[in-house]
Amino acid sequence: MDQSSLVHAPPLDLEVQGLRLQLAEALETLEAIRNGEVDAVVVGGPDNRKVYTLETADRSYRLLIEQMTEGALMVSRDGALLYANRALADALGVEPSTLIATGLRPFVRPESLVDLHRLLSEGGKAELTLQRADNVEAFVAQLSLTQMDSQDGPFLCGVLTDLTATYTQAREVAEAKSALAVEAAHRESDERYRLILEGVRDYAIMATDLEQNVTIWNAGAQQILGWQATELIGRTFPAIWSQEDQALKADDRERALCLQDGRTEEERWHLRKDGTAFWSHTLMTPLRRDDGQLIGFLKILRDRTEQRAADEKQSLLVNELNHRVKNTLATVQSIAAQTLRSAATVADARAALEERLIALSLAHDVLTRESWEGAEMHEIATLAISPYVGADTARIVTGGPEVRLEPSMALAMAMALQELATNAVKYGALSTQAGRLSILWTLEADVIRLKWEEKDGPVVTQPLHRGFGSRLIERSLSAALGGDAAIDFAPSGVICVITAIIPSGPASSRELSGVA
Repeated sequence: MDQSSLVHAPPLDLEVQGLRLQLAEALETLEAIRNGEVDAVVVGGPDNRKVYTLETADRSYRLLIEQMTEGALMVSRDGALLYANRALADALGVEPSTLIATGLRPFVRPESLVDLHRLLSEGGKAELTLQRADNVEAFVAQLSLTQMDSQDGPFLCGVLTDLTATYTQAREVAEAKSALAVEAAHRESDERYRLILEGVRDYAIMATDLEQNVTIWNAGAQQILGWQATELIGRTFPAIWSQEDQALKADDRERALCLQDGRTEEERWHLRKDGTAFWSHTLMTPLRRDDGQLIGFLKILRDRTEQRAADEKQSLLVNELNHRVKNTLATVQSIAAQTLRSAATVADARAALEERLIALSLAHDVLTRESWEGAEMHEIATLAISPYVGADTARIVTGGPEVRLEPSMALAMAMALQELATNAVKYGALSTQAGRLSILWTLEADVIRLKWEEKDGPVVTQPLHRGFGSRLIERSLSAALGGDAAIDFAPSGVICVITAIIPSGPASSRELSGVA
């Protein structure tokens, strides 16, 4: 504004014009400050003036940045550090002046240099692994850089945040979750083990501590031994040992051998809660912690009473079979020798031997069907005459009480009747159509008396010498029967009376009659 125009103006106009001049000067000053063209501002008149510089104007911001707990920095695009606050210097373990001189790059681990170069060129955020000046500790920090422009050129400013606490917290949370997961897995595993233990009913699974107090007692132990778990958990292991084993301190010996060999495996008699004995198979192992410390013993027991009985029966059967095979071979040898010795021709010997072996085989068949526990007298008699019955069933009669013969007696009786039948077919009553035969027996007390009687056949004459059949009946077989046998060659027909002692045992005298 031209100052000469104010000289001739009225007073009011002069005041207004002065205010307008001051307002214009103020606007020019604000614009200059905004544009960075003013270094200082003077407020007040000649006697009361106050100067505000740029340094004074931004001091509050500097104080705020210096008080930050996070690192603050200004950096050029080539990586030169223009400014760093105290928090950043402390985080890296150096003085701010040293940090300004060296720059940020020496503190960045090699694996994070690529991320640093990207931030310097583009700005943005990245997690960097930084190394403190003392080389003792590395930590992860997030660096956030923003591009800025100034008269001197572009630069970047930003904040560095230490993520150690965040990572630590995350790790602690992860570890806590992992611990909870492990605990849950342990609980689930323990529950599975418990279900397995309770589900195994054929095995008694038990455990004791070093003082012999019961710590585990499964449902199988309850079923086999009789004690409830509530009766024993925390109490002394029950007395399952026989009196003989208790006197020998077998339980102490079992534990000692278990520690010496790492396990023991035995079979012995044990006692249930009610005192009954059973045969058991027992496995014992030490119980140890992960560090090897002994904390007790684990015992797994199984009731093998039935298996033991089955094994003993099998052994008995094998021995009996061996004995019977030997006896059968001896019988065959005797039959063969006697037949060959008494036969007139080879053909006669062959025929006689075949008949006698067939008779022996048929008797064995009867015994096999009965599991070699014996045979009925009626079946033995029927077997002896079955090949010769023919169409006229009334010519042969058998009958008598029900008598069960033991195996050796059944074989002897079958052989005797077969010899008599063979002789009757060749020379006696069964050699003609008119001949008749009766096989009848009685039972008195424990003695069976069998009578073989032939009638209406050819006239019988006394033989000049006794053949093998007669000797077989009267000597060898009578001895096997535990009685005697006598053959009478009566003219009307052969009569043979055999008596045998039945071993004591249940016997029935119910009469059987029939026509074979």
